[in-house]
Amino acid sequence: MSMLAPGAYARLGVRHPLALDLGTSTVRVWTPLHGAVVAEPAVVARIPSGGHAVGRAAIDLRAASGAKLVWPVRHGVVEDLAACVHLLRVVAAATGRPGGDLSPVVVGVPATATLRQKHLLVAVVRRALGGRVSTVEEPLAAALACPADLDRDDIVAIDIGRGRTEMARIADRGVAAAERVDVPNAVDQVPLIAAAVRRLGAHPACAGRRRLLITGGGAAQPGLAAQLAALTGRTVTMPADPHLATLADLRLLLTG
Repeated sequence: MSMLAPGAYARLGVRHPLALDLGTSTVRVWTPLHGAVVAEPAVVARIPSGGHAVGRAAIDLRAASGAKLVWPVRHGVVEDLAACVHLLRVVAAATGRPGGDLSPVVVGVPATATLRQKHLLVAVVRRALGGRVSTVEEPLAAALACPADLDRDDIVAIDIGRGRTEMARIADRGVAAAERVDVPNAVDQVPLIAAAVRRLGAHPACAGRRRLLITGGGAAQPGLAAQLAALTGRTVTMPADPHLATLADLRLLLTG
């Protein structure tokens, strides 16, 4: 079985596998034990009396006491190891996953992350949650969650995040090439995204339909899909919940 296929990471007898989408602004987790997505702002604050507040509790603490906020993830990769461990432990506990559980975790990683960044992410997730940690590049996750033929279509996937957009050409069920655009202004980044898509698609791996998959929290901004379709000459596909596309695929990989 291809590792990019529904159920590829499912294991008999495993009760609490976890799908994890660790974004710059939001961390999202899913486990069959809870049955729904748990999402929190990806932020941590130190409590003056000891310990840490995480997510919305951290933001509330900042409003009440002026506590300093730490955002441990930047551009989809770990920037503050200790704070990220606290974040993941609290959010995973909110799913009902027992502490000390060693069930496997599948986590999305940016296609443009370096090998060192990927290894650091795996180390942080393992320290926070235990068990075996598998990584899946986020454009592949988005592609599996969208109605595209991964074996025949000419696909470029776009993940539009907070101040960061990642584009990847998918071939042979893997990422053949990837680029990243870091522009906070959503209007200004559209021509940059389109130019990157044209570069990535200049030498298609197959002669199938020219597809553009758009996901991420910034994907639903008005007019974006139409602009990119016009600028790239590609058919645009966007899931109903583009901010959940990565997590939806990771869930498919765990459950089939």
